[in-house]
Parts: sequence; C-alpha cells; structure tokens
Amino acid sequence: MKKLVLMLAVAMFIAGVRVNAYDEYQQPVSPYYTSGVQYLKSHQYTNAITELKKALRENPNDTSARIQLINAYLARAAYFNNKAKQYNKSANDLRSGLFYMKYYSTSPIDAAMMTNIQATENNLNIVMSSVDSDNSPKARFERGKTLRSQGEFAAAAIEYHAAQLDSAYKKDASVALGDIYYILNLNEQAANFYEQAIKCDASNVETHLKLARVYERLGQTDKAINEYNCALSKSDENQDILLSLETIWRQKVAEEPENAEAHANLGAVLQKKGDLTNALTEYQTAEKINPTNVTTRMNLGTLYQQQNNFDAAIQAYDSILRLYPNNKMAYYYKAQCLKAQGLKDAAIQNYKLALNLDTNDENIKSELFDMYKQTMTPDELLAYMYTELQKTPGDSLATYNYAYELHKAGKLDDAVTYYKQSIKLNPNYPNAYINLAQVYRQKNDYAAAKQILIDAKSLFPENGDIKKHLASVEAETGSIMFSEAAKLYQQQKYNEAIAIYNKIQPATAESNLGLGACYQALNNFQTAIEYFKKAFALDGSNADTAYYIGLAYSNMDDFANAKLYANKALSIDKNNKNAKDLLTYTIEQENIALLDKAMGFYEKKQLNEALKLINQALAQDSTDANAYYYRALVYDEQKKYNEAIADYSSALKNNPEMTIVYYAMAIDYDYLKQFKNALTNYKKFLATTKEQNEYTKYSEQRVKDLHQYDTP
Repeated sequence: MKKLVLMLAVAMFIAGVRVNAYDEYQQPVSPYYTSGVQYLKSHQYTNAITELKKALRENPNDTSARIQLINAYLARAAYFNNKAKQYNKSANDLRSGLFYMKYYSTSPIDAAMMTNIQATENNLNIVMSSVDSDNSPKARFERGKTLRSQGEFAAAAIEYHAAQLDSAYKKDASVALGDIYYILNLNEQAANFYEQAIKCDASNVETHLKLARVYERLGQTDKAINEYNCALSKSDENQDILLSLETIWRQKVAEEPENAEAHANLGAVLQKKGDLTNALTEYQTAEKINPTNVTTRMNLGTLYQQQNNFDAAIQAYDSILRLYPNNKMAYYYKAQCLKAQGLKDAAIQNYKLALNLDTNDENIKSELFDMYKQTMTPDELLAYMYTELQKTPGDSLATYNYAYELHKAGKLDDAVTYYKQSIKLNPNYPNAYINLAQVYRQKNDYAAAKQILIDAKSLFPENGDIKKHLASVEAETGSIMFSEAAKLYQQQKYNEAIAIYNKIQPATAESNLGLGACYQALNNFQTAIEYFKKAFALDGSNADTAYYIGLAYSNMDDFANAKLYANKALSIDKNNKNAKDLLTYTIEQENIALLDKAMGFYEKKQLNEALKLINQALAQDSTDANAYYYRALVYDEQKKYNEAIADYSSALKNNPEMTIVYYAMAIDYDYLKQFKNALTNYKKFLATTKEQNEYTKYSEQRVKDLHQYDTP
C-alpha cells in the first residue's frame, strides 16, 4: 500500500508561473528560448524543457534559459506528483531542477537561490520517502546509472553527487559526473571530477584519456599532452591516444615550425605508430634546429635500432655518451644493439656500465644475466651468480634467479634454501612459491608442496597458475595415496586402507568409493552407503556407483532403496548387467514379501486384501509364476473358475516345472463340467508327477471316471 504523498507546492522563482513573471529577466535572442517560454506559459512542460535545454546548449551561460528550465522541471514535477500521481517521474524532475539550481553553474549561490534549493530538496525528500526509496550510497549510485542510461543526465548527476560522498563510490561516481558534465559541455566541472577520480585511482587509462580530451576542449594543451602521455604509458600503444597526440603536435609544428621539441615529440608519436620514415624526418628536423638535444638524439638511436640499423643506432648513442658519459640509457640501448650484432663481450661491458649507473634497474640486470647464461657453462654460471649474490645479499630477484638455476641444475636442497630466501626478501612474487612447490614435488614431499601452494593462494587468490599447480599437486597426491589404499584393500587390510583414503583431501569420487568398498567388506553397510552417496554426489554419471549404493541397501534387506538405486544405475547405463541383476533380485524379494503377506490374508479368508497384494506383485513383475498361482487360488476360493484357470495357465507358462497347476486346472474344469479338459489336465498331471500321493490317487480315479471323454 502506497503512503500518502503530500501535495507539492512548486518552489519556483516566480510563484504560480504567472505570465508577467518572465519580464523580470532579460530575454535572450534565441528562438529556442522564445518557444520554450511560450510552451511553459501554456503548461506544455515537456516541450518547454526540450526547447530550453536547446537554448542552454546553444549558450551554456544563458541565465534566463537556465532559470526558465528550472521552472519547467519544477512545474512538471508538481503535475506528476499532484495530478498524475507518477511519483518517480516527479522525483526525477525535482532532481533535474535541483541540478540546474545547485550544480550547473560555478557561480556563487545567492540567498534567493539557496531558499529555492532547500525547498526543492525538501520536496524531493518527501516524494522519495513516499515511495520507500532506498537512499544508501549504493542505491543512489545504481539509480544514477539507471537515470543516465535513460538520458536523464541532470537527474543522474544529483544521485552521483550524493553517492560520491561515500568513499566506496567516490571514484566511479566522480568519473560518471565527469562524463555528464562533458556531455553538457561544462568542461571545467568535468575536468574537476575527472581529476578527483584520478586521485582515487591513478592507474585507470580511460580516466586519463577522458581528462586529456576535456583539457583539449579547454585549450589547455600542455595538460592534455601530459594526460595523453600518462594514458599511453599505461596502455599498449593505443592508436586513439597516438592519433590525438599526433594531432596536437602537428598543430604545434604548424604554429611553431622552429620548435625543436614539437618536431621531436611528433617524431616520437610517429615512431610509436610505426611510421618510421616520417618519424626520422621529424627527428632530423628537430636535430637541425637544436643539435644538442639529448632526447632527440636518443629517439633517433631507438628508431635506427627499430629498423635494425644497429651501426647508425650505436653511432647515435656514442654521440650522446661523448657529451654525457653517465647516460644510463645510452649504454643500455647500445648494449642491446651489440647483443643483436652477436658481439657478446662488448654487449656485456655496456650492460655493466649501465648497471653501474643504476644498480637497481631490473631490466638491465635481467638482460645482463641472459647474456651471461649464453656465455657460461652451468657451473660457471652458478659460481658467478653466487659471487654476485654475495655483493647484494638483499636482492630478492638475484636470489630467485640463483635458486632457479640451482633448480635447473638438479641441486634441489640448495634450490629450496634460496627459493625460501627470495620469498623472505620479497613475499609478493608468485613464481617463487610455484617453483619451490615444484622442487618439493621432485623430492616427493607432496605435503610440503601442497602447503606452499595453499599459502601462495591465500596471498594471490586470483593467480591462475597457482590454482593450476595446486590442483595438480592435489591430484597427484590423491593418485599416489589412492594406489596405496587400493593395494591395502586387495590385501584385505580394510582399516589400513580406510586410514589412507581419509587422507585424500579434498575427497574425490574415487576416494569415497574406496571408503565405501572397505566398509562394505567390513559388513558396515550403513557407513558404506554414506560414502557411496558422497561419491555419487561428486560424480552422478557413474552407473556403478549407483549400483553399489543399491547393493548395500540390498544387503540390509532394504529392497525399496535397493530398487531405487538399481533403477538410477540403469537410467545412466541401460546395459549395466549388475544393475539389471540387482533390480531383478530386489523385485523378487519384494514380491516374496508381498505374496507371503497375501497368503496370510488368504488363510484368513480376507480375499480382497490378498488380491490387492498379489496384483501389486504382478505389477512389478508380470512373469512371476507364483503370483499367478496364488491369485488363481484366491479366484478358486471366490468360485471364479475361469479366471483361476487363466492364471494357472499363466503360472505354467512362466514356470513349466510347476506341474501341480495341471491338477488345479483339472479340478476347476470339473467344477465347470468341462470334463474333456479336466481329463486332459489330470493326465498331464500324472505324466509329470513321479511320486504317489493323494493328488495322484484322486487323478487316477478321475481318469477312470472320465474315460468316455477320452477321444483320440
């Protein structure tokens, strides 16, 4: 049931939207404004909003258009609330009006405006409360997303403004606000919110890119370039970013053709785009304008290097080193060129010179190490690495690399020591844990390998390699223990096998089957069933598991459940012989019980109850000769001789050894005075019965009595 919604008093700048109200503001020369005002006067609020928004887009600083747009939103909000009873629409219009009052302009808010803001906020709170609106930061953020997707940008902005006050939503709400202000061409506000978002997360490429585009709109080219470069450094040669940078630097070059930095930067962008020919032209122009610029010379060298023109690249790097002998990057790039030319010793020398200038540069360390690996024997490499490690014992990467080479060389105990040391120095390197676990596996210490990977998983829960290796160790551990337990089972050492199976963690379908088999062998059928069911829960496609459950129930004489699981097994594999045999057996046992109970009713002359049970047995097994025989006896008792004869025939058909049936049929034919049929059945009974008893004596007498019906 909806709560009572209060009538909204429209808190507008001109109460009641009187016609003469608009004379208080200077009317701009805009056809959109003019038509918007006319629509508003005639209470066509939606059309008024459309036209006034166009006027505001045409001139974002048009105060008159903004005020009349606010009036249109508030008037429509009052209509939706008071007349149409469409409260959510009313709330959205109040939000939109509030946005244009409170957030659209960066100008100070005067007392009159503040009064209207407070009145509108009160009205909005009344409407939101009336529809039980959730006003948590999460709900307001999600509502902002919904409104934005519907094109209600101003209304969405109100929700995002509220959400961004909560630290959990500050970044995303700030980005969303930046987007909305950008759409509305309010660029200073857009830049402000993108900047706030970057303070929350400086790694987001998209936000840097958005901020760069706003700066471009604002004509703040240097800031735009910084943001584009930042975005580029965090992405993989993004072509959109490169195109934007190219446009900026081409414009700079056109405006300042003697600006060496502009030419050099344009060359760098073209080089990243793969346009090496034009990049070279720009570098050469920059170098002609300013021959001493190191950055241009460095970029020129990297371009030659990219073209595999290593001699020209080395010449460029050497020209830098002559002026600046402590330039690390010149030595580093030169080393790469020498390496590519196969000059290993010279390359190593330049890597060393670069490393001497920055002993913490991991790229240089890594490439120098690769060079050593190419030139040394394994023992020489280990000796060298050990010597270098003594110089920097706190270097986690060097420690890890040494552990890795020991591992490769099969020195497993030493590898364990140094992998552990590298983890101690830097616990945030996943490969150290993975490799340490691999060493333990090679040492057949699966428990240690598993524990290392469990620890690593807790530190790096999203790392796929750790998850994969842990699963592999668990599978291998389980396989080894499973084989050991299976061997103990074959030796009838069931309790010892149970102890091993229980160590397989997490338990598998196979380990649960093994436990079930052990308990079944110990005649503990209830526990066996529990483990078989656990196995079936893990692998419901295994027909044999369902059969094992049924067999265990059968051993407990619970034939109803035994039959249930036999049928489950056959639903999975209709040709499962064991399940077929079990189903046949369970039905036989159930029918025996039913027929025993039926005969109890028969002896008490409770014939209808007996028939119900016999029919139930035949419904389960239409080939049960005993059921037909017992039902015939009941029919005899009811003097339904024809029905009895039919069932005796069925009994004999399904069990030709049941020769007593001939005698019973002969008696019934006698009752029906069908003497020829009676004589035939007496004879069959005598022919198939060896021993002499009262039935044979009576049959012999009846054969004599009925001899006249003995026709050939």
